[in-house]
Amino acid sequence: MISKSILKLIERAVREFQLIEPGDRIAVGLSGGKDSLMLAVALRELSRRDDFEFEWLGVHLDQQQPGFDRATFEGALSTLEIPYEVVSRDTHSVVQAQLKPGQIPCALCSRMRRGILNDWCAEQGFNKLAMGHHLDDAVETFFLNLLYGRRLDPLKALTPSTDGPATIRPLILVEERKISAWSQEHQVATVDCPVCDNYPQSRRRDLKQFIDGLGTFDADVYDSVRTALYTTAQ
Repeated sequence: MISKSILKLIERAVREFQLIEPGDRIAVGLSGGKDSLMLAVALRELSRRDDFEFEWLGVHLDQQQPGFDRATFEGALSTLEIPYEVVSRDTHSVVQAQLKPGQIPCALCSRMRRGILNDWCAEQGFNKLAMGHHLDDAVETFFLNLLYGRRLDPLKALTPSTDGPATIRPLILVEERKISAWSQEHQVATVDCPVCDNYPQSRRRDLKQFIDGLGTFDADVYDSVRTALYTTAQ
């Protein structure tokens, strides 16, 4: 179900950055979006091969967000045959109570979500948490850190941890457009975050438009940045 070209990029990232090792137990974070769904399908395909030895299971954090289309989400998981467990925490109310006027909730929500998933992985014996960050996310994070954080710090393919699961990003070399094409080709029903979409103005969205604009000067801009940020994967 995943094209050879995409699987090649995923396998390259897995091998070059040593994201998956024999005996790993990997939890795949499932948000309902196209990225995490394709990640789960890709890991399922890799797990069936003789040259990979690992276990995996999808995990979805139900954050009690009003408007989340749970029926569509569960239908997609059933269609794609993705096994998963649900962890229920009312983070939505907590985040909303802590927001300052005009503040975008995404960063606070992300930190809280990651902490809950890390704790769940530790309790359930998973040593790695796979997230669906792709190449576009990596490029945007690099520019965010450069322009607003004043540091040269790309998104890492592997983030180790001393007291919890390591975070791995097997899609780090895959462009978002390829993931979108996959979801459209296979008519994968996806669910967007009902909260983030209510905050159209954000630095990350502005940077996405800026980076897309660079494509008018260089059609291979993402390939160039992929080479610059992740030379070990070439």
